[in-house]
Amino acid sequence: MKNILITGANGFLGKNLIERLVKLDDVNIMHFDQGTSTLLLEKNLRECDFVFHFAAVHRPKDNEDFYRINDDFFAWILAKLEEFGNACPVLLTSSIQATDNNDYGRSKVIAENLLKEHGKKMGSRAIVYRLNNVYGKWAMPNHHSVVATFCYNINRDLPIVISNRGIQMHFYYVDDVIDSFLAQLSGGVTPDADGIFRLPEEKILHITLGELADSFYAFRECQKAGKIPTLNTPAEKRLWTTYVSYAE
Repeated sequence: MKNILITGANGFLGKNLIERLVKLDDVNIMHFDQGTSTLLLEKNLRECDFVFHFAAVHRPKDNEDFYRINDDFFAWILAKLEEFGNACPVLLTSSIQATDNNDYGRSKVIAENLLKEHGKKMGSRAIVYRLNNVYGKWAMPNHHSVVATFCYNINRDLPIVISNRGIQMHFYYVDDVIDSFLAQLSGGVTPDADGIFRLPEEKILHITLGELADSFYAFRECQKAGKIPTLNTPAEKRLWTTYVSYAE
């Protein structure tokens, strides 16, 4: 039985990962989210065999929270693993914004470096994913992804805002992300040359904001007519599946 600790378990990635893990026979899921006691978290850090660290902030009211939560809390987790002599693998979800000169990006780089140093000290696997925009069910509108916001609003005939229809977007589908995460349990994934894990190019959906909105408006018209849209590509099927998950 493998003990899997998930921080941010009630968030977008956490929910999608747990949905898949509960179907496995040899896994015990340990949850951490707001409201979990520190004592229970320490116990789980002592006993876990793998950590998925999703707990983070993206749009705090105070920019200092980027560092308090994305870095200081993560540093505490790593220190506890070291205190307990637990050299289990740790998977950190970072962001393509880690190369940007803003507080969020800087906090992500700090977290990446904390994990790399921990891995060297413990001789453990330090797994850093830099993710594109991830879309799929359970993403929070006006928070995680423009896809979630468009799906939520268009389902309810609410307006959406498009600053530039031609802006090119690049998305990962959440099921592909979870597939890659699960493969890490057996160590069967190779990082890029820089040591960072990313999904392969063929898993990226490239689409403009205008095309994205048009797809969802077309889905809305089919929905109102009681019809299923013609879905010619895997990307269209995934967008439709995501769209209907936000139906009232």
